[in-house]
Amino acid sequence: MRGLLIAFLTLCFLTAGIVASSDDYYQPLVPSQLGNTIVNWRIVEVPEIAVQWGWTGEGAWLAESGSIMSFTIITLDEHITGNLKIGNFTIEVNNTDAARELVLGVWGLTPFFPGLIVAIGQDNLGDLNDTAYASAERVQGNYMNGTVESSYEPVVVGGTSYDCIVFDYEQDPTGYGEPQRTYLAYDTLTGVLVRANTSVTIVNEYILVLEIQSILPPGPAMLLIVGGLSVFAIVVIVVVVVKRK
Repeated sequence: MRGLLIAFLTLCFLTAGIVASSDDYYQPLVPSQLGNTIVNWRIVEVPEIAVQWGWTGEGAWLAESGSIMSFTIITLDEHITGNLKIGNFTIEVNNTDAARELVLGVWGLTPFFPGLIVAIGQDNLGDLNDTAYASAERVQGNYMNGTVESSYEPVVVGGTSYDCIVFDYEQDPTGYGEPQRTYLAYDTLTGVLVRANTSVTIVNEYILVLEIQSILPPGPAMLLIVGGLSVFAIVVIVVVVVKRK
């Protein structure tokens, strides 16, 4: 059923003539004249104290377990930007900053910041995989050295199975606090983060666990989906009637 709905979603965007030229991202996520797609994640676990965002006075966020974090996509090309809402905090942010601030990646000598959405396709996922391993490489000057394991495997969230590329990072012991441990799973079809479990302790304990909740295309696009399904149903009925005659 999920595959059928995704197929129709893609078909509707194609027939509406709103697909961007790049194949690096799942096209129904790309902003268009119909509006912007919103991706929602359920916050499973979160710090109990406010978490500072950035270093220039952007503010701090405080969220509750069971609440929703949302990302309204503004651009989806070489620059991924959007409006991020988590708890009491909303900010326009790029994907790299979101990854860094939420600890959805590894800030190594070679940064690995996949964030909320990644580019899809064999070449892009291969490059992402190489960057993940490079970020934790045990070389001089890399204070985030550690172990990265990656795999392609199904990940089940909310009863739905997603074919994912999964990254599991464990920082080497640092001598202070608790090392970073980060698990990230991305749907290979849409590039969207399906599950995240990341933690680190320097002064305060930080932990964030996210699970995909929904991907909401613009309202008119949903009408297109319904229309597309209706047309499909009519065509099937007509074909069946003709065959019976």
